[in-house]
Amino acid sequence: MSSETTQPNGDRTALGVLVRARDGSRVAAFGVCADAAVANAVESACKQASHAGQGRKLFPVDARGQRYIGLALEDGEHRLILVHGACSQAVLFDFLGTVPFAGAILDYFLNDPYQAITVVDRDGRMRFISPVHEKFLGLEPGAGIGRAAADVIPNSRLSQVVESGKAEIGQLQQLNSGATRVVNRIPIREDGEVVGAIGQVMFKGPEELVRMHNELSALRSEVARYQRQFDGLRDGPPTLGLIGMIGESAPMQRLRREIQTVARLDVPVLILGESGTGKELVARAIHAAGHEPVSERPLVSLNLAALPSTLIESELFGHAPGAFTGSRRQGQAGKLELATGGTVFLDEVADIPMEMQVKLLRVLEDHMVERLGSGRPKRVDFRLVSATNRDISELIDAGRFRLDLYYRLSGVVLRIPALRQRREDIPALLQHFVEAFCSRNGMPAPRIDHDVARHLAGQPWPGNVRQLRQRIEEALVFCDGRTLRVTDFARGEAARSFASSESISHVPSPETIDASSPAPVSPSQAGLSDLAYAAVLEAIARHGGNKKRAAEQLRISRSHLYKILERGAA
Repeated sequence: MSSETTQPNGDRTALGVLVRARDGSRVAAFGVCADAAVANAVESACKQASHAGQGRKLFPVDARGQRYIGLALEDGEHRLILVHGACSQAVLFDFLGTVPFAGAILDYFLNDPYQAITVVDRDGRMRFISPVHEKFLGLEPGAGIGRAAADVIPNSRLSQVVESGKAEIGQLQQLNSGATRVVNRIPIREDGEVVGAIGQVMFKGPEELVRMHNELSALRSEVARYQRQFDGLRDGPPTLGLIGMIGESAPMQRLRREIQTVARLDVPVLILGESGTGKELVARAIHAAGHEPVSERPLVSLNLAALPSTLIESELFGHAPGAFTGSRRQGQAGKLELATGGTVFLDEVADIPMEMQVKLLRVLEDHMVERLGSGRPKRVDFRLVSATNRDISELIDAGRFRLDLYYRLSGVVLRIPALRQRREDIPALLQHFVEAFCSRNGMPAPRIDHDVARHLAGQPWPGNVRQLRQRIEEALVFCDGRTLRVTDFARGEAARSFASSESISHVPSPETIDASSPAPVSPSQAGLSDLAYAAVLEAIARHGGNKKRAAEQLRISRSHLYKILERGAA
């Protein structure tokens, strides 16, 4: 080593070695320690750092206006002190100087049984692995040093962090054992350059963080859904159609009138309809059409079919602090309590367990909610809207749904038409879904081929509007971006869909139907009313939903066209 005693201010390459015998005599001094003033300062700082007798210790040294960090190593005969220059702004220097047990803290971090530390160099090779991590990986002490990080730790990304220079915080890492761990990967810089990276692995309590991660993902999805709904409200005129109720068919016009009638009345509403018809949209329309501004009235939704029976009571009525294992320490208000002054929407209400039906009935009768584990009832005032796609009358006959609860829920019953009952709305729905999808994805809307609406009108749509939207969006993904054609819907469609489309395209017009002459009848067109209905649908689709032009093409009055639509297929 060099015995040079001077170095530039703050030079971290300044090194020194001081060796003392057991009797306190100085055996050797090299580098900066060859300077007697520096050596005396080093010995003094070492004595003050901690109690004698410890095998090693870190301590700060301040000599001749320079800052150093010292490491003392001892055996039975000698004490070896290594000295390294410290940056004038080194936090480690201040930490060692102000915390008497700094060395113990550093040892704790390196040996923490719940949070392992891994260090790689700029080449992605292991330089240090915490003992707890070596044990978890089944490595002998030091066996991973010098090896590539990916060869030592399954799915390691430390080398990628070194290359990118970007930290990865709070990531979930799946290990070969099937365990999931929460990890941080942080690049380390020196003189502005990435010289390595450290990885931190949490070995205790990742389940809670996993739960929080899942909740955050769900919240992000819900926020995105609300943002899309808000964009639709912001971009259109202030009418009920903004809430997603697209279509001008007779069933939809009747449904709108019913919504406007019941929305301003304090009466419970039960919405009945098949899956995918838009029951939640109707609930939101009822809530939005009330007297007071929507911003002043909360809308709280709860899907009863999506919850296990053990959680329904807590979600509906809330719970007191410590009411059950896993409950929140501060307690939690239930959906009925949160909806005070607004609307509570209970989706799939027919799936509520029998034991919960009694408690819900009591709340609807006296408007008093008592949290689980609490003996203090609280008055609540809310508008109840519920929905189901089940046949409640069958459930009542089977003894699986209380008749008195049904009477409480069904102050007014609204029935949502299935898509097959309003096929004339398909052109408008098609246009709406195309524009919404393209706007959401920042892409220009393609031209819609005139055969597309007619093709879609010929499909059975057991999944109703939800299925229609899925098919349209899937076709948009695979179309050429300029024109949306019938062929773009071929992906994933069953053969009978093409057969239905083909049969509708050959349906004669009503004026050509002669009761005295035989008409071509297929299994899906069993009568003249079916033929007339299909012909009207084809004409409406051909004219983009314009019923006046459709009636002119068919040479019938608009009133007669509406009658055919209202009767539907036989």
